[in-house]
Amino acid sequence: MQDQPLLTQAERDFIQQLHQPVTDKPGSAPSLQVDAAEQLKALLANCAANQQLTIEAHFANQRLTFTAYLSEDDQHEQYLALGTPQIFDEGPASRAWRLPLEPAIALRHRNGKASELWVHELSMNGLLVEYRGKGQPPVHFSLILPLSGQKPIAIEGVRVRRTGGGLQAYRLEALDQRGSDRLLQFIYDQHRVRFPEAHRA
Repeated sequence: MQDQPLLTQAERDFIQQLHQPVTDKPGSAPSLQVDAAEQLKALLANCAANQQLTIEAHFANQRLTFTAYLSEDDQHEQYLALGTPQIFDEGPASRAWRLPLEPAIALRHRNGKASELWVHELSMNGLLVEYRGKGQPPVHFSLILPLSGQKPIAIEGVRVRRTGGGLQAYRLEALDQRGSDRLLQFIYDQHRVRFPEAHRA
């Protein structure tokens, strides 16, 4: 009796695709061909066109959630493409993965001058900040986050609490779509640097 392969070629291609760099631009995102029955293809196409369709990958204690969307190649064939993933730490409660910044980065005023708030950890919805000023840290800030390799992002934060380590936890206010996409891409790029084994082709 001939042994059947554990994975089909399409499944192997899919797993390999998850380890490839992805972008948040529909025109440059890698494609993903789906090997499935026609009914399942129709269901996936309908969901991707009309609902939010996501694909999850798990690595160690982390979950990467990719948004899948329909795109079209030069021959007008539709395929599923993956956007830049959101990264979560899994545990008793799921939370956005926090990127440690070493050394800490000073948030800046619009004139470019460094503020008294220095970011030690960054996620899509919050920051851990060291306050290097006098008196109490601000309840709210509206400053510029400089990012290595790309333009800075204007962010706003609201103080939530002081941590046991003496840092201030701030919740990020909603970013515009462009700022959100750029922050998501920056965090994902840094995740790839810190965990190359999860992104190896």
